[in-house]
This record gives sequence, C-alpha cells and structure tokens, in this order.
Amino acid sequence: MKEIWNDIKERFKQGDILTRLIYVNAGVFISSVLFSIVWGLVTGNNYESASGIFAWWFALPTNNIESFVFKPYTLITSMFLHIEFFHLFWNMLLLYFLGKIFLNYFNQKQLFGLYILGGLIGGLVLLIITNVSPYFKDPNIAFGASAGVMAIVIAIVSYTPSTSVNLFGVFPIKILWIGLFFVLSDVFYFYDSNTGGHLAHLAGAAVGYWFASAFKQGRDITLKTNKYILKTKNLFSKKTKMKVVYNQSKVRKMSDADYNSSQKVSQAEIDTILDKISASGYSSLTKKEKDILFQYSNKKNN
Repeated sequence: MKEIWNDIKERFKQGDILTRLIYVNAGVFISSVLFSIVWGLVTGNNYESASGIFAWWFALPTNNIESFVFKPYTLITSMFLHIEFFHLFWNMLLLYFLGKIFLNYFNQKQLFGLYILGGLIGGLVLLIITNVSPYFKDPNIAFGASAGVMAIVIAIVSYTPSTSVNLFGVFPIKILWIGLFFVLSDVFYFYDSNTGGHLAHLAGAAVGYWFASAFKQGRDITLKTNKYILKTKNLFSKKTKMKVVYNQSKVRKMSDADYNSSQKVSQAEIDTILDKISASGYSSLTKKEKDILFQYSNKKNN
C-alpha cells in the first residue's frame, strides 16, 4: 500500500498540470466516497445521506447567503468536488482532451489560471443570480469542475476554431462544433432541473471567450489570477532562514600569481575534459569531470 501511495505521489509531482488537476478532482471524489461509507457505518445513514453531509461542507451554497458567509472557502472547494462518478468522468474526459489542445498554444500556468478563474467567476455569478432572481426559491448547493472546464474548452475553441480532432478516433470534426454543442446544450436545457449548473457553465464559457479575445489583443487575463495563486502558495510554504557568517580573519589571501595559476589549471582541466568529450562522448566522463564541467558552466553564466 505504501508503494502504491508513493507511486501516486511521484506521478503527481512529475505530471503536467492536466494530470495534477485530474488527480486532485479524483482524490476529492475518492475522499467523499470513503467518508460516506465510514459515516454510514458509524451513524446508520444511507450512502446518499452521508454524501450529502460531505457536499454540505464543501459545495457552494446557492440562494443562501448566510451559509456562504459561514463557508466562503466553498467558492474554491466546490470546483474540485464531484459526488457522482459520471459527473467526474465526463468533466475530466473533456478537460483532458481539450486541455491537451489548449497546451499546444498556451502554457500550463495559463491553463491552471483559467481553470481557477472560470470556476471563481462561475461560482460568483451563480451566487449573485440565485440570491437576486425570484426564479430561485429554495436554498441549494452547487459543485463540479464544469465552469472551469468550460472556460478552457471555449478558450481554445475561440482561439483556434478550425483545429480538427478525430471524434471517437474515427470522425474528423472541428473543435468549433464541440464548443457550440456544449454551449447550445446549456442554453436549450437552461430551465430543466439543473438551471444553476447551466448558469455556471455559461459563465465559465464567457470567461473562456474573454481569455481568447484578450490574448489575441496581447493581454493575458490569467496573469493576476496566477499572481494571487502564487502569493497564497507562499503564505503556506515553509521558509527556512539561513544565516551566513563571514569571518574575514579566516579568509586566505591569494596573490595575483597564485590566482592566475589556479585559473590556468582550471582552464587546462576544462580543455582536457572537452577533448575527452570530442573523442569518446559525454558519457565517458567520470563523475568528478562532470562536476568540474558543471561548475565551470555555472561560473561562465554568472
């Protein structure tokens, strides 16, 4: 079990941002499942009731401003929370395939920043409208990565609509039609039982379009988002302060002749190493020779 856990951690560290986002979403889902099983065994409640308790703590409360004031962190946690497997599966499938195309044109920080920005604005729009519109009468909760995923999907669709993919590995289709399908689905089914969800999806889609339009004009709307993410990360990161003591009395003075001699020796060593590389390749170097070459390279770059 320990080996499996270590393997998961290693894959998470080495993976790109798409891998990490999928791991986090899957990890939260597994946590909710385990909690619901244990809670059900302890209290006697059924699985649905137990998962509802988990969702109450981490999902975004809508049409219930008092609950949101008590749990403001849900604006973040809700965008990583899925209670049903297929909700998670389809969101992560869409994120993976369209996210791969996104990374052909943009970098990983932009993808992560857009995911967060889409989720935040989708959540804020949902909070405001459900508390203002008379259509929403009862308190409810919202969760899922859909708003963040839609931001990424519509961003790449808006930026390069003519790019084609093979649907089901067989049928070539422009990603424009994939984006239109999801947007129109949210519009046509807006007033079904998931009106809040469609509202958040469309808000996320609007963020994606905003990103693509701004980027074409030379502006990156994810810069500030990533800046705040970095500041938040630094708040929780451990910093070790190192105190350097400089004792002048212990510094050996070197004459100009000694210094020039040492430099000549170092250059001679480098020339020998370079000759060896030319003759036998880099792999023929010893560890000491590699270290000398590395140190010399750093010195030249400084």
